[in-house]
Amino acid sequence: MTEFTNLNPTGNTYFDISREMFRKIRPVNIFGFNIDIATSFETVWTVGGKYTYPSSALTMSVVSTSASDTMDVLIQGLNENYIEISETVTLNGTTPVTTSIDFYRINTAVILSGSNVGNINISNGGTTYAQIAAELGITQSCIYTVPADKSLYITRIDSNSATANPNKYITIRNQTRTKTGRVLKVAEATYATSQISYDRQIPFKIGECTDFEFEAKSSSSVNEIAMFVEAVLAENPTDVRLK
Repeated sequence: MTEFTNLNPTGNTYFDISREMFRKIRPVNIFGFNIDIATSFETVWTVGGKYTYPSSALTMSVVSTSASDTMDVLIQGLNENYIEISETVTLNGTTPVTTSIDFYRINTAVILSGSNVGNINISNGGTTYAQIAAELGITQSCIYTVPADKSLYITRIDSNSATANPNKYITIRNQTRTKTGRVLKVAEATYATSQISYDRQIPFKIGECTDFEFEAKSSSSVNEIAMFVEAVLAENPTDVRLK
């Protein structure tokens, strides 16, 4: 049974979740941005193109395109057992710094001080697995992998595109991939307005050890797109394990 961490709830469940008042539940906010989606589906993230997931846990190289960036960066993700891990590395400008632990998935990365002048890339073997674009301070990637023994419950989805219009529309869909390799591409929709919003009355559940991402494409030429996802991460009941 979920318990309050203190005895001062407001009565607004989502607000109290954001205040981290529940022991086994916490909020998850996922933001993604892609400045030039073309006519084929690609991931909504600042790097552009389709995201590639590591096939094994990897040490990561962390480097900026600016010598001015020497702040700490917190990387949060999962190991090969889908257990949550994190590491803080200190940037050395354009000289790569290597993590001391291996990451199987990266869910987010954020600078811990200042403002990053350059793009901070987190990669291995020439493949980028996370990016903090210049001046943003945090990853803008609509990508998330659910940890073991937990489920993600999506409550709201917003998509924005100032370049969409009746003659050039956006198509979006979400993709999930389980640890056994089953891929589902669902909730495909098109829009030609600046914003589309989905406020779910019953949250959309994504099971443990599942990769989740939003993809988008343009009907012609290129478009900009932003995605905002509000969700709740909760421990699974002890008698339920979704594999």
